[in-house]
Amino acid sequence: MKTKNKLIATAAMSLAGVASAQSNVTVYGSVDAGVSYVSNQRGGSSVRQDSGNRSPDRIGFRGVEDLGSGYKALFVVENGFNVDDGSMKRAGVLFNRYSIVGLSTPAGTVTMGHMPEFMYEYLRFQSSGNMGSAYFFHPGNLDNMANQFQLDNAIKYESPNFGGFTLGAMNGFGEQAGSFNKSRSYSFGAKYLGNALNAGLAYTVSHDRAINVGGTLGIGSLLGQTLSANPVAPNAQYANFNADVTTSMGINASYKIGDFVPHAMYSRVKLENKAGSAAEANYEIGTDYKVSVADTVGVSVSRSTFQNIRWNQFNLINMYRLSKRTTLYVAGAYQRASGGYAVINSFLPSNSQSQAVYRVGIHHLF
Repeated sequence: MKTKNKLIATAAMSLAGVASAQSNVTVYGSVDAGVSYVSNQRGGSSVRQDSGNRSPDRIGFRGVEDLGSGYKALFVVENGFNVDDGSMKRAGVLFNRYSIVGLSTPAGTVTMGHMPEFMYEYLRFQSSGNMGSAYFFHPGNLDNMANQFQLDNAIKYESPNFGGFTLGAMNGFGEQAGSFNKSRSYSFGAKYLGNALNAGLAYTVSHDRAINVGGTLGIGSLLGQTLSANPVAPNAQYANFNADVTTSMGINASYKIGDFVPHAMYSRVKLENKAGSAAEANYEIGTDYKVSVADTVGVSVSRSTFQNIRWNQFNLINMYRLSKRTTLYVAGAYQRASGGYAVINSFLPSNSQSQAVYRVGIHHLF
């Protein structure tokens, strides 16, 4: 009996060792908090504690199981939240950022579930908003650099890495009876990640997408749809703009030159319905400069246009690393508008043509 028990125990330990060697689950995340001052929101200044500014507050679980012969099963589930009050970023949706399962093979990787499109996935690394502060994203975040729009019911294919190049395609099924395109989205992308040069290209089409254009751009109507009676009134209410088709495209690149990392970006988002179309174009240039091993300064300027409105914005951030995971930072942005109201990302519209924001924060990765 003792021999039999010994054999069972040995076998169990061996199986546990095999399982441990073949699979791996990682818990990861980000928490960011700070105090921000904005000069003008609907006519008044305010001071507030803002979260998720340097990087979105999130917690995620990532798992990989090695199946052998170059095949791996994988999953990612990731939730966004607000560290200032503990609330979920998207009410009623637990894993709002990622909820995917898939298979990695020598011929590429296929994943299915809820996931961002390639405008975010392949362009974020050279975006001022992702390199610096959420206040640096373009007005309304229509180009989705802040990952506020994801595809549901999606399937994605990414090619193997060919000398730094990766290609991708995805489709988000609308799942509407009688129409394949109703509520459907699809996206394509390409990226190159090298020692000095990083670059990305993306294209996305979404059908029947609702967008808060009134509140994020400070406009009262668009293409025959009334969005707000007065978008800058203290008690303003906004209706979503219902786009029949939203088409996004973008291209960007960065290149490391010594302690400098200059970067440039262009994106264009076109909204269409039966009354016509309207488009936002964004142009951005900037650079990061490594002052020391711990200290980095980022500066950028952007110009955005939408119909007859133009926004010019100047951004500056100083990031000081206390460790590999913890960063103290000071950031500021100033925007000047013509033909409309100033509206820095994350804030309500100004009731004038200018708006400024200043922030001190701390960011920790785990």
